Amino acid sequence: MQSNSLRVNKTAHYYTIGKINNDIKRVIFAFHGYGQAARKFIHKFDELDDGKTLVVCPEGLNRFYWKNFTGEVVSSWMTKQDREDDIRDNNQYLNQLFDLIVSQLSKEIKITVLGFSQGCPTASRWVSSQQPKINHLVLWAGQLAHDEDFSKSKEYFLNKKLLFIYGNEDEFLPFGYKERQLELAHKSSLVFQVMEFDGKHEIKRNVLKKVLFEIDSIQTLF
Repeated sequence: MQSNSLRVNKTAHYYTIGKINNDIKRVIFAFHGYGQAARKFIHKFDELDDGKTLVVCPEGLNRFYWKNFTGEVVSSWMTKQDREDDIRDNNQYLNQLFDLIVSQLSKEIKITVLGFSQGCPTASRWVSSQQPKINHLVLWAGQLAHDEDFSKSKEYFLNKKLLFIYGNEDEFLPFGYKERQLELAHKSSLVFQVMEFDGKHEIKRNVLKKVLFEIDSIQTLF
């Protein structure tokens, strides 16, 4: 048996809160976790709809039924099989989406990339390898991409706010998660602030709103 591959066009889907206009001051690209649907995930950001904020939630290209063949349709970013193909496809997709959105907005906007759970390695890998013009990277209840050499992009990250956020009762994060993530970041000369909140593997709206509206002064939040 011989394995073969063929590059094809694919329709990607994304969801937004807010309207693109001259009043937008900040953009948040939010990456959902494994087995989630972007159309539902984006509702976690509904309290950010203040007329000055645009939220963009891209959906992972790999859709499947959550339970059997009748369950909810959800998505994931990648699996261990043919992962290099998935990484390339994700990067191309996210680059196109980023350019489409940002090209319609003021050059003075602040841009945050936020990954939740499985969205964290995808977001961190894309940001590090493609180096889009952003201001903040937030990894919420997830990890840096283990297969990305972040040391190659340490200059890119120098002037950016980097955050790890997680719940102190998160049932999906392994013991020693915070320490391992900070060690990995330190080896690549990345400086992350760490935010811990009371909660599980979830995005809490009150924490999210406070962090994203006050991210430039994050040291004073918690």
